[in-house]
Amino acid sequence: MQKKYQKILKWSILLLLFAGLAVLCVKYLVPLCKMLATQEGREAFCLRVKSFGVWAPAVFIALMAVQIIIAFVPGGPLELVGGMLFGGIWGTVYTVAGSLCGTLLVYCLVKRFGRPLVHFFVSEEKMAQFKILQDERKLSFWVFLLFLIPGIPKDLLTYIVPLTKMRGSQFVLLSTLGRFPALAASVMVGDSFYEGRYTMCIVICVIAAVAVFVGYQVKNYVMKEHDAS
Repeated sequence: MQKKYQKILKWSILLLLFAGLAVLCVKYLVPLCKMLATQEGREAFCLRVKSFGVWAPAVFIALMAVQIIIAFVPGGPLELVGGMLFGGIWGTVYTVAGSLCGTLLVYCLVKRFGRPLVHFFVSEEKMAQFKILQDERKLSFWVFLLFLIPGIPKDLLTYIVPLTKMRGSQFVLLSTLGRFPALAASVMVGDSFYEGRYTMCIVICVIAAVAVFVGYQVKNYVMKEHDAS
């Protein structure tokens, strides 16, 4: 009987979490995404965050963490804003900090609620594309590589990996190291564009585009090789 009540409580909490996320998306995140989609909106958002004064970094880190938790919200525009707000160095620091916090929270949530929570964000079809993570002997290598390769949906992976036997500290470290190049590049683009260094902005964008193409080819090759083995 006690297990039955525990199961009911678990599902009740999970439903409340989903309901809260839905309300958050409709009321705040959808308008925020629309705002960040334009240059004027990003500048207005920067002014709004700056109005928090010394608390502005904390607000930005919290927003980055929420973006990781709500996996279907794109993180690119927010990373650009980080560069516009805080410059290349501190923008990268705060962006990585927010990503790290969000990843840790997702790991704890998935460990607590399991597959029902993951299925809210990731379909079985999507999960099947990452069956490479079932290889426990090379799990650390695959996690780092998948987070490093551009173009792979990192926020979905953030929900999938905690279903494996990887420890939380190891997952947070590997995913943060893997995310770092792409996060830093996005922040630098935002900083360069905001400061009028358009040549630097174009160079970073071209390098990023090449990295995405190469990463996509590497991902396909690695997964095909793994399926064949």
